[in-house]
Amino acid sequence: MEAPAVLNQYALNLEGMLDSAVTWGHAAQDTLKGYANFAVQEHQENLAYNEILTNPDVLSDYTLKYFGPEGPCPVYENEAQLETGGYPTQPTNAMSQVGQNFPAPPSAAAPQQPENFWGSFTETMNRDPQNAWRMLNQAQPNTVQNKLFVME
Repeated sequence: MEAPAVLNQYALNLEGMLDSAVTWGHAAQDTLKGYANFAVQEHQENLAYNEILTNPDVLSDYTLKYFGPEGPCPVYENEAQLETGGYPTQPTNAMSQVGQNFPAPPSAAAPQQPENFWGSFTETMNRDPQNAWRMLNQAQPNTVQNKLFVME
């Protein structure tokens, strides 16, 4: 092979690599622009959320619009508004039949005095520890707060 042919082949290979590098660079630039635009849009959205959550006036306006009559979750203040809002006020037959299949919810135990509560709670923990949380749910908030205060 002659020297000019070798140089020509080398130049063609070099030009092909340069073209592919330029094509890759343009694709990478487009990708980076897409990421940058996405980041700018997300930043603007975050600023809007920050404004809503930190400015009480904006939060109040947003809440009133959201739960207002034209919002996605309207709240009705009286029965006349409920009747005109288009929501059914009487249960349908399907819903009334489904409701009859459910058992009645268990009744809550009567609240106990703090002294009696901790004694019965200890008994329940010894007897049935996996259901002791139910007693804590039924306790008055002051009962647990007082116990924590005494422990501190």
